Amino acid sequence: MMNLVLHDIRHARLKRANSLSELGGLTEDDLNRRYKVILSNPPFAGQLPKDSIRNDLPTNSKKSELLFLGLMMKHLAPGGRCAVVVPEGLLFGSNNAHIELRKKLVEDFDLLAVVSLPAGVFRPYAGVKTAVLVFRRPAEGKKRAVNKIWFYEVKNDGNDPDKIQGGGRPETPELNDIPALVAAWKEHKQGSFKNPPGVETGTVIEPGASQPRCWWASLKTVAANDYNLAASRYKPRVGEEVPDEDPKELIREVLAIEAHLQTGLEGLLRDVEGIE
Repeated sequence: MMNLVLHDIRHARLKRANSLSELGGLTEDDLNRRYKVILSNPPFAGQLPKDSIRNDLPTNSKKSELLFLGLMMKHLAPGGRCAVVVPEGLLFGSNNAHIELRKKLVEDFDLLAVVSLPAGVFRPYAGVKTAVLVFRRPAEGKKRAVNKIWFYEVKNDGNDPDKIQGGGRPETPELNDIPALVAAWKEHKQGSFKNPPGVETGTVIEPGASQPRCWWASLKTVAANDYNLAASRYKPRVGEEVPDEDPKELIREVLAIEAHLQTGLEGLLRDVEGIE
């Protein structure tokens, strides 16, 4: 509330309630309301008592990060868009609750982007590695339109990941991947999210080339990996340069080294025998 006041937003429709519970101060209208745009950085790494959790969410988990993602999926209106910060563990967790919720997200929604953030991006408040999921619910009567999932890796966010000064991280404007991310997102959007920028997962990049910042994987590939959404799982590999040395010369060098070692060991053996 103070944050709203500081930004001169004085007429926000703000309601204090527990959105994960039917007994948390929500009305029937609140429980049934749908939103066109959802932007969220919810709390995570917590668990709720089972009997306090709403029974209309698309997950049976007690973990707050899964519950909040399920809450946003539940309340997103047809054609609505959502961008939410999640802990990276949600993207690759192997228990049934993680897999089933990711499956529903991939199969029932248009997952437009998975943006991997650097570790420490929320320091000094939290050090957990996170990502941003951007998705939309298909319009009424429409089927899912996106069949490729776009991944973008942010290495630097414009602030030092290791230093803390004055309660925050000092700025490093020379190390900032955000402008390039925004430009790539615009390109992605102009292609109606159907032909993502970057290369397909499994591509081997030419030796000596820099590691790409973005890539994509088909829904079929993601489904075959238990709907794992960790960007690193699908990251293209930069090929290694083939050495130009003559293999015959390399073999001769190895034989020479082995001969030298054998001569040395034989001399050492004679010395030991002489001592005895």
